[in-house]
Amino acid sequence: SSVSTQSTGAAIKVNQAVTGRKPEEMQPIYGARALDMVFGFLFTNRENDERYREGFDLAEFLGVEKKVRISNMANAEMILIRLRSEFGDDPQFTLDLAEEMRTQILENAAKGRREEYNSKVGLAILFDQAGGKMTTAMAESIAESDKGRKRTQELIAEIKMKWDEWDGRNSQPKDGALLFKDFYDGFMAPYFGCYSCKNTRTALKGIDMDNDGLVDWCEFKVYLIWAAREYPRVEDAQKLLDKAFRCGIIPAMLDQ
Repeated sequence: SSVSTQSTGAAIKVNQAVTGRKPEEMQPIYGARALDMVFGFLFTNRENDERYREGFDLAEFLGVEKKVRISNMANAEMILIRLRSEFGDDPQFTLDLAEEMRTQILENAAKGRREEYNSKVGLAILFDQAGGKMTTAMAESIAESDKGRKRTQELIAEIKMKWDEWDGRNSQPKDGALLFKDFYDGFMAPYFGCYSCKNTRTALKGIDMDNDGLVDWCEFKVYLIWAAREYPRVEDAQKLLDKAFRCGIIPAMLDQ
């Protein structure tokens, strides 16, 4: 296995030396996505199927990690595996919810919504759309995974400045969390007609991941990161905020 791993690494280096760039992601054997698991039938009842108990595992032989890719060809078992792989165990991560997520993928596709589900943030938003309740741990994991995107961080920093103007108002501590009313006045009002309306309250509860009656910055930031990934041509903070609400928060709220 160590020899095969060295061979794979050598092939990548040769490709870079000859072409000046990394191998294409889907290049057989040594591309970054060459061993992605795409088809659901590979996972259905795998542990109980004699066909999978023994045999050659190419990923193991090459010493690389197998990745489950989430697409409209993925089944519930695959989605559940990917959820646990990205975010660990959680009581919400069940086969039933994974099936809801699979259904949501198909519904999004039918509506012409071309969304990605293989980043942490893409998977988390799908989880939210399907009726899951995003946890603070998920939000923190997403924020950590997105630190390297400079332009995203610049736009989010602009929105954070506006956030900080509201943080600490109405005799509240300046702790990175806004009262529902302050969050509505500062960010939601252009999209929801009134603070006391049912849809507004539903949306606020959907963003409040830890059910403390406040909107934490890390909770809101998940949607901003998602919007920046889904709409990479957005060039200013206000448009990013608009995409986060219109394409992320509002659709997720409708699924609650």
